[in-house]
Amino acid sequence: MQMAEKIAALRKQAGWSQEELSERLDVSRQSISKWEGGLAAPTIDKLLEMSRLFGVSTDYLLKDELEAPEGTPPEEDGPALRQVSQGEAETFLSLKETSARPTALAVALCILSPVCLILLGGLAEIGRIREETAAAVGLVILFAFVVPAVAIFVLWGMRLGKYEYLEKEIFTAAPGVEGLARRRKEAMERQHARRITVGICLCVAAAVPVFVAMGMEDLAMLLFTVGGVGLLLVMVAIGVYCILSVSIPWEACQILLQEGDYDAERKAPWRRAVPSIYWCAVTAGYLAWSFVTKRWGSTWVVWPVAGVLYGAIDAVLHLAYKRKK
Repeated sequence: MQMAEKIAALRKQAGWSQEELSERLDVSRQSISKWEGGLAAPTIDKLLEMSRLFGVSTDYLLKDELEAPEGTPPEEDGPALRQVSQGEAETFLSLKETSARPTALAVALCILSPVCLILLGGLAEIGRIREETAAAVGLVILFAFVVPAVAIFVLWGMRLGKYEYLEKEIFTAAPGVEGLARRRKEAMERQHARRITVGICLCVAAAVPVFVAMGMEDLAMLLFTVGGVGLLLVMVAIGVYCILSVSIPWEACQILLQEGDYDAERKAPWRRAVPSIYWCAVTAGYLAWSFVTKRWGSTWVVWPVAGVLYGAIDAVLHLAYKRKK
């Protein structure tokens, strides 16, 4: 395979257009086109840059007789593992970091969307506004929050769609990828700890206004409860924004390092099926119990119990896997 073919193949494997590669190498798109067409050859410094970006040796790029990058394991029975190049890893981390704030904002907007509806419902309850007007205005505002949030989810989901395999499949990393991910993770360690702490504290403290309202009576209780629920949602939205804005890039590093929730064990097909089976069974049990007993006000206890139980099951499965290894 000639160098021109190798450059084109590596670029496509990384998921880049000629324009994107030209920006990374600080050359024109026409230069990339000439290299891939065999009409011109890159300079030594550009060869070194491509070697770093694609995670291959310069010998592989220069020598036509080398059909596979150095260090590539020989083919074995079964499908070969995909290799993530350093350039692909850099792009993935950059996209995740850029998407963190918009995605966190979109989740916060969804949490905030019913606040106006709740407040207007409270005003309608005391006769300050008609119920029909409260419902109409509240729903319009709710959709005004939800629609842009959905647009953000869709747009970033499309941009990150080609990297979904990193979360679901076991892969190999080119030289330099692990070091890159660890450096990024270490750089955000203090910020991650601070924002997670602030976010969790806000979510916990959000329940205080509702508890205060429970000690009041009649009209005051109604007004304070409505306002308390609104304040609760605002505090939870801010807390969730703090958590997600730093958790998304942190999670991206874990994905590349294949650790935590993205290690080889949790990517196994049987392991990925466990949450789906478990939560479908819990939902079916909750609905059956609620419909039979008609005690919807108390059957909600299934969810916190199921959440704690799932944590225990997950830990047992993890220990069993480690012992088996």
